[in-house]
Amino acid sequence: MAWLGSILAEVLALVAAPRGPAPPDDGCVVSVIGLPVPARAHHELVVSSARTQLVGDALVLSLEHLAVTVMLVGPRYRGELSLDAGRCTEGTTHVLLARPLPATIDFTGPRELAMRCDDGPVELAEKWWVARKLPALDVGHGVAMSCELKSPGFHPVRQLLRLAPGENSVDVEMVRLDD
Repeated sequence: MAWLGSILAEVLALVAAPRGPAPPDDGCVVSVIGLPVPARAHHELVVSSARTQLVGDALVLSLEHLAVTVMLVGPRYRGELSLDAGRCTEGTTHVLLARPLPATIDFTGPRELAMRCDDGPVELAEKWWVARKLPALDVGHGVAMSCELKSPGFHPVRQLLRLAPGENSVDVEMVRLDD
């Protein structure tokens, strides 16, 4: 939940001291918050089916249509904001909040892999899971968790899993019991 505090700080900073490009005479600014700087290169803004790379932290819009939806799309975050021409006027700034996607994990290693984690998302704490049946996990902007992994015919291993929002691939190297 620490990420929620950082988003609140971004909103307060935006209100206190607007930043980004000045809106055109008949337009407004859409400011994206909650999207870490490294993720910006892998996400786009979609406005009325037109895609654009996010440059800086804002998009300048001049609306000719009655209403549009501005969507943030990418592999780790999503966000959406609906605007109509009446709300998109000179000098207005609208906030589009980037929300982390739930994390999914694709394990490479033994097929019958089970795992239990000491920390991380509550869903995984102190319960054994079949790795290929893990639910999507709320990891905020990312998490590192210590997990025990077991599979029939292999020595158990302890591994630190670093998960980001969206799809994650985790390599698991295990030694056979007879080796």
